Amino acid sequence: MAGTAGKKGKVMIGANAVTALNNWSLELGIDTLETTAFGDEWKNFIAGLKEWSASAEGAYNVHTDANGQAALQNAFLNGTEVDLKLYVNNTNYYNGQAIISSLSVEDPVDDIVTISIEFQGNGALAYT
Repeated sequence: MAGTAGKKGKVMIGANAVTALNNWSLELGIDTLETTAFGDEWKNFIAGLKEWSASAEGAYNVHTDANGQAALQNAFLNGTEVDLKLYVNNTNYYNGQAIISSLSVEDPVDDIVTISIEFQGNGALAYT
């Protein structure tokens, strides 16, 4: 069974790669609307609205990554959307507009400083 190695993944904001990240995740969801009627023996549902969210994390690099991590921090502070691309490999990626819903920095005494970013999708998500 073939798989895809995560080492070619990356996170981009517009045309700029976000440096020092080593993990991203994507969650897709859809509302299910119940249409069960009197007399039905089984519940029935139809598909409703879709949504998506994502997260990314890695080594903190805000001070040297002006077009990546610093741009994400600025977008969070200003409440602006970003054009998010989540690459699975060199050519395939998910793309959509997102609001940064949280940004966390962790600074442990015995390890490297890390950053975690949560994105809330705003509109459709595409796959290329």
